[in-house]
Amino acid sequence: MSKVAILKSKKVLVSIGIMIIVVIIGSVLVSSIPSSTNAAPNFRLRTIDGSQVSLSSFKGRPVILWFMAAWCPTCVGQSDAITKVKSEFGNKIDLLVIDMWTTQAIGGNSASGKQSETTSDLQDFLAKHGGSKWRAALDTDRAVLKYGIVEVDSTVIIDKNGNLAFKNLGSTGYQPLREAVSKIAPA
Repeated sequence: MSKVAILKSKKVLVSIGIMIIVVIIGSVLVSSIPSSTNAAPNFRLRTIDGSQVSLSSFKGRPVILWFMAAWCPTCVGQSDAITKVKSEFGNKIDLLVIDMWTTQAIGGNSASGKQSETTSDLQDFLAKHGGSKWRAALDTDRAVLKYGIVEVDSTVIIDKNGNLAFKNLGSTGYQPLREAVSKIAPA
């Protein structure tokens, strides 16, 4: 191998070594910066009773955000699980039911032809499935996008400091929901 080829290969190795060192130092510096990635995104919705609700409405209190749709069959079972958890933990945890099947969230009709839902659809669902006293709203602020919700019947739990404590896409069921709530709002 010629001297020129050896010098070029040494330069390449040195360059690679420097890049590795820069990446390592950069990742150490980035990991030492306090992260706010667990901070729950804010939203602003009008509840079915006409009042405004936002994430700051729950400041200092943990809250379950349940993203559902009135046509959703698994939401019936999840409603039972939430009823059980709410009765067990009482006022130690708040709940906001968010009907995600709105024009703002799905952009009109869904791909399968389901029409966007109304306040009346949400009220009927809650009356039939035990949540008539629950705080509920249509998702007019695209909370589904802010929270990365891509499945109906998904649950997010936010701790009293406004941080994401739990997220489950799809039906959660009683036991996982209860366990998640018990970590931030002991019974």
